[in-house]
Amino acid sequence: LGKNHLLRLNKSMTAKSFNFPILRVTLSGSFHRDSEGLERQYRELARNQCQILSPRRLDFMDSSALFVKHVAEREESVDSIERHHLQAIGQSDFLWLHAPAGYVGLRAAMEIGYAHGQQIPRLSSADIQDVMIKQFVTKVPSVFAAIERLSS
Repeated sequence: LGKNHLLRLNKSMTAKSFNFPILRVTLSGSFHRDSEGLERQYRELARNQCQILSPRRLDFMDSSALFVKHVAEREESVDSIERHHLQAIGQSDFLWLHAPAGYVGLRAAMEIGYAHGQQIPRLSSADIQDVMIKQFVTKVPSVFAAIERLSS
């Protein structure tokens, strides 16, 4: 097979193609940096038959705010939103970390620690900068590779 054919084949492969089970996932990380990358990863999770428990959507009201909220969360407190996010992590089959340029903020670090304490696998395609946090996150080349790894 030629290189272009393999690239097309790779892009068309999804978890559904391989009859992997539907996995529950929480997306964590920086929602301020690389919003296009965040959206791409969110779509890749959905395309690969993942049930995204949190965040429910990415249409944030003000992505420059210290704590981003989507329109449906407008009236909710930060504490309530974070509590829901942590509950979602606890119900997830894995935590997917969005870490643009390897950056992990304090909130994401706390969520990684929480997932670790709950024995929830933590995966990312990013090369995490922080040496300590890097020990708690498994690097995989893609969402598909994470699903393949968790389903085997």
